[in-house]
Amino acid sequence: MQLRPRNKIINPKTSNSIPSTSLPPISKVSTATPPTDFDITKLKMEQQQDTVILDKIKEIKQDPTTLSYEVVDGLLYKIAPRKSAKNIKLPYLPQSMIPRVMAAYHDHPTSGHFGIRRTWHKLKDRYFWSNMMSTIENYIKSCEKCAKFNIRRTKAPGKLHPITPSEGIFETIGMDFWGPTPHPSTEGNRYVLVVTDYLSKYVIAKAMPNNTAATTAQFIVEDVILKYGVPRKLITDQGSHFKNELMGSITRLCGCKHVFATTYHPQTNGQVERFNATFYPQLAELHDENVNDWDAYLTACVVAYNTGVHATTGYSPFQLMFARQPVLPFDAPKAVIVLTKPNDYWTQINRLMNSYKRSVKYNINYQQQLTKRRYDKGRANPIYHPGDLVFIKQHGKRPKFGELYSGPYKVIQQQHPLAYLVEDEESSIQEQVHVSRIQPVDQK
Repeated sequence: MQLRPRNKIINPKTSNSIPSTSLPPISKVSTATPPTDFDITKLKMEQQQDTVILDKIKEIKQDPTTLSYEVVDGLLYKIAPRKSAKNIKLPYLPQSMIPRVMAAYHDHPTSGHFGIRRTWHKLKDRYFWSNMMSTIENYIKSCEKCAKFNIRRTKAPGKLHPITPSEGIFETIGMDFWGPTPHPSTEGNRYVLVVTDYLSKYVIAKAMPNNTAATTAQFIVEDVILKYGVPRKLITDQGSHFKNELMGSITRLCGCKHVFATTYHPQTNGQVERFNATFYPQLAELHDENVNDWDAYLTACVVAYNTGVHATTGYSPFQLMFARQPVLPFDAPKAVIVLTKPNDYWTQINRLMNSYKRSVKYNINYQQQLTKRRYDKGRANPIYHPGDLVFIKQHGKRPKFGELYSGPYKVIQQQHPLAYLVEDEESSIQEQVHVSRIQPVDQK
């Protein structure tokens, strides 16, 4: 490609040249960039084959008083008003030349694949054609390199879909690992396995030396199922310690539905992630870094959390779990103890728990709606259909000049309002992705 620098807009009455996009030769220019030939002879030839321009020239000849266009030496110009200067004459670009001009002012190395605003300002005082801004927008949106490498400056798409509160305590629980710590504790632990009940917010946590499938299975059986009963739904990520044959056998035998969060979207299991962010600073404040005994304080941190009033429910997790106020180590002992008949106590407990659950569900729903309104504001909610082509955002470590998005992938089906099953067109590998990682492929 050869381009020449353009210094100023040339008056067509005194020159046979038009704004040129030719520059000195640039080494290593991509062969994918089309050559540009925008001299006045080429432009006039292309205009004479464009029916829209021919009709416009005929219209001007019939009514020479038309002020917004002018024909000079058989070439059609647009008279464009400018605030900071007098009117300028812009060559009316025929439809056949628009793709080449767009390639020169967007794809060429001297154009740098910049965005809509920069490209518009480069072109608006050089050429004119109908729906110019719309053409620029569509061209840049359909640029594959821009789609794969550019950083998005807007909120990730996909509106919030809160998980509906369960009907009972410990019906829906979330489970996740925290860790590893840089060094093992004095007891040899590097991980914490956390379980959170979605209704009461009650937390179970245990320090672990590793995060293997066997350790996870032993914990879910001995510390959860045998103590609190079988949950109806278990939500985890797709780590190998959760997504394996052993865990699958346990959940099937117990009749527990195991739901996996979409990869790279920890908000699906946000209840557990929230506690993980809460207890870590508490352990950091309590433990002795010289001894590295953080796991000795884990149980105390969990008790402190469970006995405190939760901002969402309005009750402490302990109160909702056991239907009574916790008696803390520093509370004064009661002077009188009242014993209730078992039948009367059961009736009171049922009445109290039903009252708790109604209040808690209302409070959770109310807080979820507040959060949803804040989260959804200014956020797109795209819908994709089977057969649509999309790019997928890449996470984790990547090369300095690596693509932000890979693909294209083909949408197979919608598995959830916010999750899609997509297939790599080259390898035919399928994966489930959250809508926040999806970028549509715009066709040119």
